[in-house]
Amino acid sequence: MGLTGALPLFTPGVASACSCAYAPDGPHIVEQVSHAASVFTGTATSKRAEDQTEFYEFKVREVFEGDVGASTVVSSSVQSAACGRGFEIGTEYLVFTSTYETNGAPWSVNSCSATTNSNNDRTREAAMTVYGSPQAPDPQTDPVGVDDIGAPAWWGFALGGVAVLVMAALVRLRWRS
Repeated sequence: MGLTGALPLFTPGVASACSCAYAPDGPHIVEQVSHAASVFTGTATSKRAEDQTEFYEFKVREVFEGDVGASTVVSSSVQSAACGRGFEIGTEYLVFTSTYETNGAPWSVNSCSATTNSNNDRTREAAMTVYGSPQAPDPQTDPVGVDDIGAPAWWGFALGGVAVLVMAALVRLRWRS
């Protein structure tokens, strides 16, 4: 057997870093839904991509867990191998979030979370078992839109620039005296 016969032994396989996709009918559903930072039912209304992250804005209908306003944003990787999870605009979801790697959004979601379409009764029942009946979005929590993400960084740069100009003017005035 020459080198040609051994070649298939050295062919790399397909790598997939994410193998934890949520199974809505799995036996550990209650345990899986119990690890969320926030849980809400909402409709995906818009999307914005930035580098390797997608930000989805949701119009929130009800909240099971967490400080979630009438609208909020979740982030997710654009890479499915990195457990990224996309949403179809106009579709209502039961969203289970994390605060891990949010990239500036209040929440993040990945394919390992229990997030599913809102009409999945088994997941909804599990959420009610863990968190109780849902409530209306918190009116005290400011709504967050997809265009709000990243704004604090720009304000920081703007204020920093103004501070530098003020300091330069003060130094110049003092130098003249």
